[in-house]
Amino acid sequence: MATRLKTDQRVLNVLIYAGAGVTPECLRQCTESLKRLVGSKYAVSHITATTLKSEPWPSTCALLVFPGGADLPFCRDLNGPGNRAIADYVRNGGAYLGFCAGGYYGSGHCWFQLDDPSQDVKGPRELAFFPGTCGGPAFKGFQYHCEMGAKAAKLSVRKEAFTGAQAPPDVFKSYYNGGGVFLNAEAMEADGVEILAEYADYIDFPSGKTQAAVVFCKVGQGRAILTGPHPEFSGASLKPQPDIPGYDKLIEEVTADESARLEFLAACLSKMGLSLSPKAAWDDIPRPTTMLNIYCQGGDLLPLLNRLTGRSHAVITDGSIWLEDKYGSDMFHLEWTTDGSWSTNYEPRKSDKATYRLNVGSKVAGQGVDESGTDFDHDIFYASLDEFRTVESSRGVSTWKQALGTHGAWCPTLSWGNHLMYGDTVTSTNTLLSSNPQLLSRLESGFTLTATRQVAGRGRGNNVWVSPAGCLIMSTVINHSASVIASRPLGFFNYLAAIAIVEAIKGYDHTDEVYQKLDVKIKWPNDIYVRDPSKPNEPAYVKVGGILANCSYSAPNYQVVLGIGINTNNAQPTTSLDALLKWTASMLGGDKSSPPPFQIERLVARILTCLEILYDHFLRKGFSDEVEALYYKHWLHTNQIVTLEDEDGVKARVLGITKDQGLLVAEEVMEDGIELNSWKGTGTMFQLQSDENGFDYWKGLIKRKV
Repeated sequence: MATRLKTDQRVLNVLIYAGAGVTPECLRQCTESLKRLVGSKYAVSHITATTLKSEPWPSTCALLVFPGGADLPFCRDLNGPGNRAIADYVRNGGAYLGFCAGGYYGSGHCWFQLDDPSQDVKGPRELAFFPGTCGGPAFKGFQYHCEMGAKAAKLSVRKEAFTGAQAPPDVFKSYYNGGGVFLNAEAMEADGVEILAEYADYIDFPSGKTQAAVVFCKVGQGRAILTGPHPEFSGASLKPQPDIPGYDKLIEEVTADESARLEFLAACLSKMGLSLSPKAAWDDIPRPTTMLNIYCQGGDLLPLLNRLTGRSHAVITDGSIWLEDKYGSDMFHLEWTTDGSWSTNYEPRKSDKATYRLNVGSKVAGQGVDESGTDFDHDIFYASLDEFRTVESSRGVSTWKQALGTHGAWCPTLSWGNHLMYGDTVTSTNTLLSSNPQLLSRLESGFTLTATRQVAGRGRGNNVWVSPAGCLIMSTVINHSASVIASRPLGFFNYLAAIAIVEAIKGYDHTDEVYQKLDVKIKWPNDIYVRDPSKPNEPAYVKVGGILANCSYSAPNYQVVLGIGINTNNAQPTTSLDALLKWTASMLGGDKSSPPPFQIERLVARILTCLEILYDHFLRKGFSDEVEALYYKHWLHTNQIVTLEDEDGVKARVLGITKDQGLLVAEEVMEDGIELNSWKGTGTMFQLQSDENGFDYWKGLIKRKV
């Protein structure tokens, strides 16, 4: 009988609707504010109507947000199946936040511009989280696609509606443009409605005894907050409107209450059960750096310059070139100087593309202490790289290498990591490389980009990877020859990376057995799980890392950008390697103190050495018996019983992966009728591709990706 380990599915996503009806400015302001307030705890990302209607998004969603715009397109695209999915999500414990148009949309009825036949909207709405009517505009003057009716609306906050550590302000001014008022909200307390804030100034729409601007609604086991104004709008982000009288004053008044509007929005999020980022981080808006350092292992600067410049003999004197092409998303200014400083001859070019300056050889390993002020210490990285290369070439030390059948002192000549590019904050390491083919085509296998933070980290499909400081973030280039693609398929790269990560974590320090004892697992096809240290009394596992492979073709190679993200020092949003290390050391007992926290530089170096050895083995022997055994040693799925949704919901037992194409193999099973929860195979086999199917481990469900 199969035994199934428990896993912990955390609600990690704040999903912002980005379908028709949402204006770009409302989407931008909403996204920026939520990233400031909860971005270190959740992945703040966008969701479309198609995804809302067809994907299993509710299971990992902490909050669904509908920004401003116009709600009729919401109705057109979501009435029926979409709204049923939203309503079920909220009633089963989810949370909904609707700003302006999202507030109208979340009410039982919408009345808008009833005195203007050219703009009037009146009708029921399916969600009906607020059981009454949202009517508006609260203030006259609204015009679509225009700031003419915008104002700084004074809001009076009902502080008694908020409990907990995050206290809201008494009063503040919020950006307003066309939002409604929630009619007779004071009479709906029995329906679970609370007024959180009122318009302090006289409004133009009759609303009953109160002028409810923001309401909280208890909906089944869930909750919703609907607003008329825009507390998510930052005054500093508003664009001047010189043709609109008084708009400068609007910006001034909203900007003056920036702290108050953040406190109010944070209190609303807290009331809905979300965890907030530390208050000190609210004003720390991460912006991608445009100046990236490329570090070089000693003696490797000249070959790198040759590749990047396209010259056969580059002279290492001060110089620079531009890299740009019509297919690339960005422009790059490569520059190098004899002393490693930034070029003084840089002149920016006018372009709609983002421009990055790349300082080639800015820090060469062995030149002394890193004084760049960055969070990545290149000297630790290269010292660790040398150490691990020595370990791998030493007889009898690397037991995992022996598991590959490479006993003795044999080891390929290791070079991955000799060239490493670093930026403090980037959009996405994978995107930066894979979306710029001219730059990518000049990079050798093992060239690695790492960062301290990502503001648009990517996961598989539509997923977003939360990448705060303390998370290991890296993307490595692998030039895979087209001549071997038939026998060495790209589908195995996720598996090689997963093995490399687990072995790197366990082999972080071969002199300390606690690392070998770390309970790290692989979830098919590309996730890393660890024993949850917050649940010491049950064998539960939680996601701590992920892998994303992007591929393009540049003759004669397929160029794979292999992205890896691992929660290393950051305890949020799930857990971290540091937490696992501390817990494991305590469980082992003894007088020995817990090992020091993981160093990201050292772990990057360890992953690169493991990955390079595995890739070399794969080129020579394919997905051999030895590699297969390593993979199964660490994965979660042996004999797991799953439901194949695309095969009419049949039950199947996971058997493994095929050695020729890396497909997941499962055999149909049926209950044997003798022992409860005991299954026997029918002989019918299924083979599933990782890029077409998603594995919902918690539900035991394999679902075709949309």
